[in-house]
Amino acid sequence: MKKILTLLMIVISFVAYGQDEITIDGQPCNLHGSSRQGTKEYDQNPFKNRYNFPKAGDFETGLSLENFIDGTAVKGKFNQAKAVEVTGYVYDVKVGGIETCNCKTSDPLFRDTHIELTLNDQDTGPEKRFIVEVTPRIRKKLADQGVDWTTEALKGKMKGHMVKIQGWLFYDFSHETENFADDPKDNIGRTNWRATSWEIHPITNLEILDEKEAMASASAFNEENESPTPVTINSNTNNSTTNKKINTMESTPMNTLIIILLGAILGMVGQGLRVVVGIKKIGDEAIRTGQEQKELIKTQQLVLSLFIASAVGAIAGVLAAVGSADLAFTKSTIFAFIAAGYAGTDFIEGFIRKNPTVTKGNGK
Repeated sequence: MKKILTLLMIVISFVAYGQDEITIDGQPCNLHGSSRQGTKEYDQNPFKNRYNFPKAGDFETGLSLENFIDGTAVKGKFNQAKAVEVTGYVYDVKVGGIETCNCKTSDPLFRDTHIELTLNDQDTGPEKRFIVEVTPRIRKKLADQGVDWTTEALKGKMKGHMVKIQGWLFYDFSHETENFADDPKDNIGRTNWRATSWEIHPITNLEILDEKEAMASASAFNEENESPTPVTINSNTNNSTTNKKINTMESTPMNTLIIILLGAILGMVGQGLRVVVGIKKIGDEAIRTGQEQKELIKTQQLVLSLFIASAVGAIAGVLAAVGSADLAFTKSTIFAFIAAGYAGTDFIEGFIRKNPTVTKGNGK
C-alpha cells in the first residue's frame, strides 16, 4: 500500500508540474525558462512567470503611478511579493524582447507584451515612463476564457487611452543602468529609457477608463474592495470597460473539498474511458476465441481500477488546491484531471502487475 501511495504522488506530481510549463516552439518551457542555474535570471524568472491572480490582501496600498516615476523607486524600495494597482496613460504597446524567461522564442505570441505608462498624454519623456508587462502564461489563461491579450489586440485597444492596471510588483535587475531612479544623470551604461527598474510584471487585470473613471480610480487600491478579477476590453467602444470574470474558485475549506471531489469524479471519468476501450477489445477477443465475454471481464479488477482512478484524481485536486490561490476551471483543468485518472491508473496497474508482492494477499 505504501508503494502504491508513493507511485500516486509521483504520477500526480508530473501532472501538477505541468501547470508550471507551457509549450514554446514545440518544447516545454518551465518557470525558469532557458536560464542556467546559478545565474540571476534563473532566480528572477519565476517572478516574471507567475500565473496566479492576486487577492485583495496581496495588494500594497497607498501606491500610485507617481511613486514609480518620482525618482525614488530604487532597488529594495518595494516588495516583489506584493501586487499593486496604478492608473496611467498608455504611451506605447509593443512586443517585448527575446528573453530567457520565455525560452528565447522569437514568436510574438510567447513573448511578453511591453506597455509604457505615463501620467498623461503630455508628460511622456523617458524619465516618466513606467513599464508594465503581459506574459505568455497569463495570456494563455485568459485565452482559455476567450479573452484576447495578444500584443496586437492590446495595442489596438489600449494605446492612447487612460487605463487601470493591476498585477505583481517585479524588480528587473537587467535595467539597472537604463533608468533614471538608479542613474538620474544618465552617466552609466546604456541611454536611460525608463523611470525605474521596477515593473508590474505580470499584469493580471486591465481596464480602459474614460475621463471620469480615470479621476475616480487615481487613488490607491482600497484593500476592502472585492478581490480583483481579470477583465477584457470592450471591442465595441473605445472608452468603456467590460468586466469578464475568470471562472475561479477561491481557496476556502469548502471549495477545496469540492475541488478534491471533482478531481476524484473526473479521475474516474478518465478511467471509465479506459474501461470502454477495454470492453471493446474484450468483445473483439470474445468473437475471435469463442469465449463468453463475461468470462473475460474481471469485475474485481475493474472496481480496483476505478478506485485507483478516483484516488489519483483526488490527489490531483489536493495538489491543485494547494498550488493555486484561485483555481480556474477551464477545459485544460478538466482534461488534466481526466488525464490524471487515465494515465495514472494505467501506470500504477502496470507497476502492480510487474510487482505482485505489492498486492499479495488481496486475491490476485
